[in-house]
Amino acid sequence: MFEIILMCILLVVSLLIVIKAADLFVDHIVEIGTALGVSQILLGVTAAAIGTSLPEFGSALIASLGGNADMGVGVVIGSNIWNVAGILGITATVTGLVQADKKSINRDGLMAIVTGVVLLAFMLFGYFTGQLFISGFGSIVMIVFYIYYMRILIKDQEKAQKDKIKKLPNSEEDIIKSKDIEKIDDISNKTLEKRKSIKKKSILFTILGIIGLAIGCQLLITSASSLASTFGIPPAIMGLFTLSIGTSIPELVVTLSSAIKGLHDISMGTVFGSVTFNILIGIGIPALLVAIPIDYLSLYFDAPVMIGVTAGTLLLMKFNGNKLNRFSGIILMIVYVLYAFLRIFVLG
Repeated sequence: MFEIILMCILLVVSLLIVIKAADLFVDHIVEIGTALGVSQILLGVTAAAIGTSLPEFGSALIASLGGNADMGVGVVIGSNIWNVAGILGITATVTGLVQADKKSINRDGLMAIVTGVVLLAFMLFGYFTGQLFISGFGSIVMIVFYIYYMRILIKDQEKAQKDKIKKLPNSEEDIIKSKDIEKIDDISNKTLEKRKSIKKKSILFTILGIIGLAIGCQLLITSASSLASTFGIPPAIMGLFTLSIGTSIPELVVTLSSAIKGLHDISMGTVFGSVTFNILIGIGIPALLVAIPIDYLSLYFDAPVMIGVTAGTLLLMKFNGNKLNRFSGIILMIVYVLYAFLRIFVLG
């Protein structure tokens, strides 16, 4: 009994460490990105999404390396279903409105669906070829795919910045073309001052956030594995629900607080970016290091549900002027509850 209580305390403490570390990372990486002039959409899809997904990635990686690959895959797939149906559902219900930029839906939302299909394709290939695991080739394809996605985001950011400059009167571009040395020096000084505003403290806290995530995730997996073993809970179920929801708390906090503040691009970017990162990196990197087994129910139920929920959410937004209202949020929450009931009590 004492050991169970101790593991429960360790689970709660490790979750708090993970949440605080993720919060620390996101706050300061966003500060650095803002100082460098990175757009809100790009911050959401990259800094906020990757930062808040580090708990899932760390948990999946440590679980896989520690011989609990079923739990690692469960964390990733479960987190994605929770991110879309649970987090967006709660956010839309609480705030009454979550609006997305058209580009965010067409680019980031579609990418989230495509990455889900890519994962399902490699799972099917492994299952029907008798390998019963995601191959190293599959992991390389996922990682390269994510690098390509980052390249698209960077190009879009560069284009957006150029368009912004062109719209400004007496823009820096015109000043540079005029060859006015004094004004050019002024621009250079302003740029340097802007970059100097990235305090060393922000960089230090970003590093501390990553270290905290690594320690917290290790404690999280240790306590969760022990509790799952004690109560006879399958590792996949523990990953799909307990760990996936627990490690996704940073996404919930960032998405909800961003929506309340009217920063909808960050809200949507965080969710869709997290889904893409979780699959391509959260499974891609562990699969490069160890064999990731293919669970029958994950193949035929969890992965298709993940893709269906994401596609369904995008359709809801498309037919509602690129936004989710309170009614849509309630629908998403009902979908998640129904999925959880079927997965735990019917399919097991």
